[in-house]
Amino acid sequence: MMNAAIQTRIAQLQIVKAKVLAALRKGENYELKTELNSEYKERRKEAVRRVIANMTVGKDVSGLFTDVLKNMHTDDLESKKLIYLYLINYAKTQPDLVILAINTFVKDAEDSNPLIRALAIRTMGCLQVQEVLDYLCDPLRKCLSDSNPYVRKTAVLCVAKVYDLNRGIADENGFVEAVRNALGDVNMMVVSNAMSALAEMNSMGGDVWRLEPQIVSRLLTAVNECVEWGQIAILEALIEYEPQDEKEAENICERLLPRLQHANGSV
Repeated sequence: MMNAAIQTRIAQLQIVKAKVLAALRKGENYELKTELNSEYKERRKEAVRRVIANMTVGKDVSGLFTDVLKNMHTDDLESKKLIYLYLINYAKTQPDLVILAINTFVKDAEDSNPLIRALAIRTMGCLQVQEVLDYLCDPLRKCLSDSNPYVRKTAVLCVAKVYDLNRGIADENGFVEAVRNALGDVNMMVVSNAMSALAEMNSMGGDVWRLEPQIVSRLLTAVNECVEWGQIAILEALIEYEPQDEKEAENICERLLPRLQHANGSV
């Protein structure tokens, strides 16, 4: 009888604890909701930071979706990055609400700041929501030929996301061909990202890219001008290449030999 009474009491305490925690969470979300709709810019910015902090530790802040969405119209790059991160996290559970952000994405993809253009196109690709694809095609096409290499290198990676979601759209709009053409870009980071995107699409079961001698020569040039991540991506691709003869093999080894002295073990 004593054990039964104790177990009953423990169960009651657990129920009370759960209700208290739920009330606290509700109270915090209500406070954040109020702050996100504040008339003061700094208070809204701080509220966005707190929302992301809560999301990062696993708290459910999906109920604040529309309130966070209202803050997308900002020139503050930090806030925009955090809001886009929030949208990526909850896009699959709130696909209908994500559509409400499309106009802002499209507008940001044409912003005068290349960082914002790249951020918009990368986020639209990462949302992985079928309904977004119809609105992504035009901005992506423009970003693939953008005058800024940072935007171009971001756009080619976005093509791989589109290909994963809908291969037909990627092919019909010429996105895959655009990535192939990007292997000839004047900027080596664009070249390395294009190669990485093509390799990723191949790994999905597609046959969109094969290493050819002229491409290998281009990659060997690019590997010396890329950051470490780009060098690793290029080296991983070159592993799959079979030289046509001994002379070509020796040439490849000679040009890659300096990479063995790199401080980064992955390279």
